[in-house]
Amino acid sequence: MIGFATVPGDGVDGYAREEVTAAATSFTHAPRGWTDVEAATLTTAALTAWRALFVDDRVRPGDTVLVQGTGGVSIFALQFAKMAGARVIATSSSDAKLERLRELGADHVINYRQDTQWGQTAWDLTGGKGVDHIIEVGGAATLEQSMAAIRVAGHISVIGILSGVAGQLAIVPMLLKQFRLQGVLVGSRADQQAMVRAFDSSTIRPVIDRVFPLEEIVAAFRYQEGNRHFGKICLAF
Repeated sequence: MIGFATVPGDGVDGYAREEVTAAATSFTHAPRGWTDVEAATLTTAALTAWRALFVDDRVRPGDTVLVQGTGGVSIFALQFAKMAGARVIATSSSDAKLERLRELGADHVINYRQDTQWGQTAWDLTGGKGVDHIIEVGGAATLEQSMAAIRVAGHISVIGILSGVAGQLAIVPMLLKQFRLQGVLVGSRADQQAMVRAFDSSTIRPVIDRVFPLEEIVAAFRYQEGNRHFGKICLAF
């Protein structure tokens, strides 16, 4: 299990640099035919989604997966879920982004700004069974609705804290539904190797919104802050 203190870009320096020295076991092969920019999307966003759906849980054909927003983790989760034969419910506050999520394969979309009780809506879309797995990136402000949407003994992967780092947690729904609430922080090298094999046997490619030269890294972060992007923001060296 990887810890925060050893995650590049989190607990230790990341890879926004031209040269780095690390052990050979710190790297894996990229999927065949992928560009450097495409491969750079895998080690955090894709691997986090892969671990959530296929390592911590076992998403199967016919399951229902709910993804929140249009960031890198959520879009990879949508793509992986469809690859596995699952049904996907996607949320966003933008109708234009929701249409793009449909184009990527989302079976149902919900504008959470227009539908503040989107958890109940997602529950209803499953015929009252509940969602099997939720990619929870909102954090404190969205967890209540995720708990409303999840099925009994379902799985909520807590990945993001976009709405803040603290909030109240209702215990009763956890007791009634007995779901698993699990934090996710990227994954292991073995997980990444398994994911790359999956990419090599599929047609999935990363969704890249915009590429900035390394010299414009500050502008890239400002662009991310604006929340206009759909998919990954990358740096080119």
